[in-house]
Amino acid sequence: MQKTGSALLTTALMAAAGFTATAHAQEGAATPAPAAAAAQEPAAPAPSNVDAAAASAALLKRLQAIVAAADGKSKLAANNFTEEFLKQSPMDAVQKALASLHTGMGSCKTVARMQSGNPLATGVLLDCAKGYAPLELAVEAKAPYRVTAMMLRPPFWK
Repeated sequence: MQKTGSALLTTALMAAAGFTATAHAQEGAATPAPAAAAAQEPAAPAPSNVDAAAASAALLKRLQAIVAAADGKSKLAANNFTEEFLKQSPMDAVQKALASLHTGMGSCKTVARMQSGNPLATGVLLDCAKGYAPLELAVEAKAPYRVTAMMLRPPFWK
């Protein structure tokens, strides 16, 4: 009964946050990071000149790198972020925020991803050892699709 109650709570939390559970089987790669804990407004569609397939693949790659860094498996490279992003959030601050997530919540994996018609932005919900952590991420509209925005929302306990 404990596991059933926990699963129902997880499902209810994800539904309340606007998530739909989708399987993300990524061979040999860390899964993406957390998404918003509050209801989200629908994302604006991508500009018509965006290569949606390439942008979506790049977004997933950036997300996987961030989750791996949050788990302490790797370090993020500054060249994965735009100059404007790094002006607002220096790389050291980003690394510290991800290390803090790992220290406080333990190892994490992605359990849900926001459905969006925009291949340049997404939100994910991380299921960590001690709770859940929402993360939102956006990339630029052209290659190399560097990160333009990242929002690590406050985690919540299981």
